[in-house]
Amino acid sequence: MDLLAQTWMNLKANKTRSFLTMFGIAWGLICLILMTALGEGMWVAQKEKARALGQNIMIVWGGMTSKGMQGVRAGKDIRLTLDDYFKVKEQATYLQRSSPEIERYLPVRSTLNNGTFDVSGVFPDYMQMRTIEVKPGGRQINEGDNAGSRRVCILGDEVKDQLFEKQDPVGKTIVIGELPYLVIAELVHKDQDSNYSGPDEKKIFIPFETIARDFPLPQAAEGRYALSNMILQPRNEELGDAAELQVRRILAKEKGFDFLDEDALPIWNTVKQAKLIHKLFASLRVFLGAMAVVTLILGGVGVMNIMLLAVGERTHEIGICKAVGATTRRILMQFFAESMALTFIAGLAGVFLGWALCALINQMPKLDFFAGMIVTPGIGVIAFGFLTLVGVLASIYPAFMASLVDPIEALRYE
Repeated sequence: MDLLAQTWMNLKANKTRSFLTMFGIAWGLICLILMTALGEGMWVAQKEKARALGQNIMIVWGGMTSKGMQGVRAGKDIRLTLDDYFKVKEQATYLQRSSPEIERYLPVRSTLNNGTFDVSGVFPDYMQMRTIEVKPGGRQINEGDNAGSRRVCILGDEVKDQLFEKQDPVGKTIVIGELPYLVIAELVHKDQDSNYSGPDEKKIFIPFETIARDFPLPQAAEGRYALSNMILQPRNEELGDAAELQVRRILAKEKGFDFLDEDALPIWNTVKQAKLIHKLFASLRVFLGAMAVVTLILGGVGVMNIMLLAVGERTHEIGICKAVGATTRRILMQFFAESMALTFIAGLAGVFLGWALCALINQMPKLDFFAGMIVTPGIGVIAFGFLTLVGVLASIYPAFMASLVDPIEALRYE
């Protein structure tokens, strides 16, 4: 208690100096929290954007060969069919889910309005791979819908607004082409910044077997049902590259082209894209955190300098304390306690202000690429850890120098 009381008295005796010293530490903590929260907010926003397109998926299209093979010149059209899809599904062991897709641009009308929209025919697995989520009261396309070629559909939210305005569309009938379709759900709105054929909010989804029967694409030379594309999902991120190569080999053998010919089989591998973005944001977070840590270390250097100055100013006082019986350990603890008090009082203020500023920024309108200032428990642990480290390092040397002062020389000091 005597040690704490003496520490408080010494800090009060130099209010301005103590405040300015603590400001450096507080500002370092504020920077650390703001910088790391900023990086986390940008990373979370990017993950949500990527999730809107699909969760680690590959979109596969047919293309045109750019290399000759087995006497066939370059320039051969590669047209994917449903038979190709089943070959891939059967032989590609690195895949977890898959779906063929047929897309048609068709006239659609309801009892209130009409328009022309992108209609996609897909398997049920597509809904999970592409993060197709429906509002309460609706349901997803299931295996029974596909196997029975049922005329059911799910509306994107923009399609729903145009066809039904503010009415609930579930259970109502729309006409696609000249055929009646039952609306079974409306999509949850997506903030989608990337797509391969238009945003989902402007689409209508129906079972694959239904669109293949009602609105088939022009037939390919071989195989049944020409496809617009395939959607494939590897078992995990680590298998992304291997899964792509496996698919290329299977289709190259089936269609007769060089599996290294990327023009023959264009593939958008979002797993590769996700890895690249993850590395980019990991580097950004390290950079922002390093900037904040440097600021915090500079604050610690300020504490050390001020305490060394205090040792010089209080040399006579140290001599008197030692003359009346104060031990070297007592002097060491006195200056160590003062340094740690400066550091932790400033640190707590910095943490509180950092969190308060994050909360204040989060009240502002959200930016499209930013999920807000996200302060995670990990940020708190990092901040406390660096605060403790800086406090200890800034305290040891001044306290050690004070404890080494010779009492006789100190009493003579003016």
